[in-house]
Amino acid sequence: MGEPAGLNCPGCGQPPVWLLGGGHQAFCGSDDCPWFTWDPSKTLAEPTASVNVIDLRIEEGSDDG
Repeated sequence: MGEPAGLNCPGCGQPPVWLLGGGHQAFCGSDDCPWFTWDPSKTLAEPTASVNVIDLRIEEGSDDG
């Protein structure tokens, strides 16, 4: 099946800034990383099968920033 993703972010390799749910929900703190959250106990194939992309950056000149 494969090895678990582990604690380091699959997108940038940094350790999580938050780890919740008994170690089943990790959050990346890197602003430039495409990953926001992952489950360190799952393999990389498992989270990427149902990945959703959300761009949280505020564009210059928009009404939001």
